[in-house]
Amino acid sequence: MQTILNATDVRANFGGFIDTIVREKPQAVKRNRDVIMAFSKQQMKELLAVYELTFEYEQDEDGRYAGSIEQIEDIVADGESLDQLRYELARHLVEYALDYENNYSQFYNSPNRHKHAPYILRVLMEDDVESVARMFHA
Repeated sequence: MQTILNATDVRANFGGFIDTIVREKPQAVKRNRDVIMAFSKQQMKELLAVYELTFEYEQDEDGRYAGSIEQIEDIVADGESLDQLRYELARHLVEYALDYENNYSQFYNSPNRHKHAPYILRVLMEDDVESVARMFHA
């Protein structure tokens, strides 16, 4: 990114900074030696859309469906129908995403959970469990 704004300048014109992000483009801000990127929610949703969530499932002998999320293999659920399985997987994923967010440093720096970060950010952008369930591909 060619233009990196100084944090002092951003503080002095925070409203303009936000307007630029929302209406024009993402912005980079430098404070001391740290550089952060700022995106609007819509921009982030579009950037994270490439992180698709898929689930695998099997139908048991009793007709129930059991499945797991391919990208986050620890999340498993079951349901009486595929729609119920999808909802249950989404519900568990939202719970995991909230836990990940609350303990971000621990999860992000864990070798077996680091790769979950973009999926978690994508889930956290959604408004409810139903919208997360709609993100899944079978």
